[in-house]
Amino acid sequence: MDKLNKGNGLHFWKVYNLIASTINLSNSSDIIRRCRFCRKCESDVSFKMKAHAFPELLGANDCISYDECDKCNLLFSSYESHLSKYFLPYLSMVQVKGKKKIPAFTSRTENNEEKTRTVIKSIDGKLKFELGNRDDLVYDHENKKLSIRFRLPPFKPLHVYKALVKIGLSILPTDRLEKYRAVIDWMLGEASVSDYIPIVYITKVVNRKFAEPFAELYEANSIFEKEGFYPELTLVVNFANIVTQIFLPLSAHFDYLRSNQKSPLLEMYPASAIYNQNKEVSKYAKPNDLVKIDYRFEYADLSSAKTVIRDELIYLSYESFERSIK
Repeated sequence: MDKLNKGNGLHFWKVYNLIASTINLSNSSDIIRRCRFCRKCESDVSFKMKAHAFPELLGANDCISYDECDKCNLLFSSYESHLSKYFLPYLSMVQVKGKKKIPAFTSRTENNEEKTRTVIKSIDGKLKFELGNRDDLVYDHENKKLSIRFRLPPFKPLHVYKALVKIGLSILPTDRLEKYRAVIDWMLGEASVSDYIPIVYITKVVNRKFAEPFAELYEANSIFEKEGFYPELTLVVNFANIVTQIFLPLSAHFDYLRSNQKSPLLEMYPASAIYNQNKEVSKYAKPNDLVKIDYRFEYADLSSAKTVIRDELIYLSYESFERSIK
């Protein structure tokens, strides 16, 4: 069984070193453009679309990938649609503006009855709930608290994982790309990888949100330990009020680790500590600025390639609440 090490947070920076971030991602393009994924040049493929290293569905940003061709961009967009469905309740509730607007949440129906569909959207800075199923919302006026059941649209967990892996590969330094060529080919559907860890850690920050979305890619300082090994790369993605962490698939160089019955040591990023006490969290924070915050933690297995459905229950407080029954 893989070993999860929560530690005290600060140990993470002893194990992992930051090697790339969307904060300082280069926005320059070469004279002759070459896709970092399929390795084809602009003489063979087109680069007309504006590809994002960090998907705009998690928040508007200017993290542009100049080395991602249109064909690869379309493939990865299909993965990102599942990522959007997975985190849509938080994007809507925290009112994160995407490419054009704050996304509305539209639930799946029950028994294919359209009248059971719930819609939540932002209008003039206020959330409007259109409840197809009244049981989806439970409110406590005395304590000014709500609980909302979000019936997520169908999605594929493995596509959620691949969409997150793609962010990591988009900001991976170019001098390391060939080391992970097998992983890239797997993402393109051209090969399989012998080992990956499709687990996502999710920290939901209470009463705070990130001013801007950003991602950071970390590389293990040392791989081997007596009790196991650290995965080479781990990605941390910050958006809305969410911090997610995944471990990227192993490079071909370390494929033999599992065969030798070595278990991964899963060192957690200290997402339970945020860097200032403002309502919006700065992306320019430093590890030694950590302060403890309120949060809820969970993890999920994203290994299934089958379409699944899931309900997300969110608790929140409110200042005012207007109810209209039709």
